[in-house]
Amino acid sequence: MDVLDKFFTKYSYKFPKGYPDVKDPKDKKMLFNIVTELVESKQLIKEQSSDYDEVIKKALNVDEIPKSKNKYPFPGSGGSTFSIQVKPDDLDIWQKLWALKPKKKTGDKTETLGVGKGEMSLYWLYNYSDSEVNVEEGREGDDPDLFFNGVGVEVKAYGKHTGKNKIGRFGADKENLKILSVIFGIDALIKVLQPGEKLKTVNPTNFAGDDLELAMNQLMKMMGVDLEGLSNRFEIFKTISNNINLVQSSLGGFSDPEDGAISMAKKMVEDKLKRKPNKKGPGYLASVKLDGDCKFFSILLEKLEDKEILDNMSVTQSALNLDFNKTFG
Repeated sequence: MDVLDKFFTKYSYKFPKGYPDVKDPKDKKMLFNIVTELVESKQLIKEQSSDYDEVIKKALNVDEIPKSKNKYPFPGSGGSTFSIQVKPDDLDIWQKLWALKPKKKTGDKTETLGVGKGEMSLYWLYNYSDSEVNVEEGREGDDPDLFFNGVGVEVKAYGKHTGKNKIGRFGADKENLKILSVIFGIDALIKVLQPGEKLKTVNPTNFAGDDLELAMNQLMKMMGVDLEGLSNRFEIFKTISNNINLVQSSLGGFSDPEDGAISMAKKMVEDKLKRKPNKKGPGYLASVKLDGDCKFFSILLEKLEDKEILDNMSVTQSALNLDFNKTFG
């Protein structure tokens, strides 16, 4: 397949006829925009890649980066979860690059770029091989760590592929943080007002799935109170009513505490994964190990099961955790 075939195969779906009609002004404009984006992206990538490449050359003490000795699979966007094992004759370089981090200049200072363990190893393994994968670094804003042929790949050196692992902090999700504050705020209020109620430290920054369901149960109890009538005498009940309405509208309504908790958990996970690694469509989270054992979890959001999401997620110290193996394995 030549360059033009690859181009039209990748972008033909964007055009109404399945191909760019140069006589159609809208098609011509779209084609121009696509080419412009590709050119600008390629220029940016070359600037960024030079940093990675130079670090690799320095670490290996070579003028030309050696290719990995083997081919490794990558199914592309929307593919299945898969595993690879770095072959013995590639493992030495894989491990030498494991903890490398390129530097960036910031005025008179030099700082380490936010590159995690295993990221440079994975970059080299696929980009410098016959695997037919072009690897680019994603260093802008909420970009995933790498792009494999344009598909986002977030790289995590968890040390294990199972159990709940940290996705990252969700402080940027202001809407979700506000909804959680209402849910757990009402939960805390009811507990304080009920004599003998055993208090448990649960808040938007530290909770498990079952804590969320219990808090939603308290919120639904408050929904059964005549808040409108009470608000005529006490302004605080008007505020509570408005906050409950915010939760309902944000989650699209819910029929019971479990349904509400599931909707909240799914929203948190989806909002986080849509940015990393699914910024440009379904991507992967690559769980990598120093011994070369790697598992690429295909982040297909439709796989988020209703009930299981409460068991598979949690929040600790404002960081969202997810069991990728049970969710996407």
